[in-house]
Order: sequence, then structure tokens, then C-alpha cells
Amino acid sequence: MLLLKYLLLSAGIAMFVTAAGILTYDAYLLITYRRRRLNFDPEAGTSGPTPGVAPNARWRTSVAFVMLAWAPLLISAGIVIVPSGMAGVRVGQTKGTPAETLYDR
Repeated sequence: MLLLKYLLLSAGIAMFVTAAGILTYDAYLLITYRRRRLNFDPEAGTSGPTPGVAPNARWRTSVAFVMLAWAPLLISAGIVIVPSGMAGVRVGQTKGTPAETLYDR
């Protein structure tokens, strides 16, 4: 169960990192496009590569990854592992501890 919890946690974090990576890469492509556009001189001949088509940021993909990342994170937060010997005593709200409890005697 602990392995499942850590797998879900790492899957959620990986989706967040992937979404950030997509946006970072798209920002890099946009910056290089703008640099090429600033340095492009059509009268000078073949001074460098042509600017080409402006890249688009993939916002929808990144938002989808972020929204999907919450599901495994919430599921992993719902899995609680209690080590042996650390569990509490069952106590009822009206009757106190049950008769079969070890600590009642």
C-alpha cells in the first residue's frame, strides 16, 4: 500500500513537472523566434536563418496535465499508513471504551 501511495504521489508530481517543462520549452521557442526576427535582414542576403512561423504556447496541454495531476495527489493523500503499535484505542462517544479492549481492564 505504501508503494501505491508513493507511485501515485510521484505520478502527480511528474505531471506537474511535465506541464512546467512544456511551457518552458514553448517559452524558449518563442524567445529564439523573436531573436531571429530581430536579427533578420532581408536586404543583406543570406545573413542568417529566416524567422519562419511564430510558435504557439501549448496552454491547453499544460492546463490538462495540471488538472489531471490533482487526482493521483488527492488519492495518495487519502492513503494513510499507520505503523504497527501506533494505532489508538477505539473510544465510543457515549459508552467509552468497549469491553473487549486491552486497555479497559
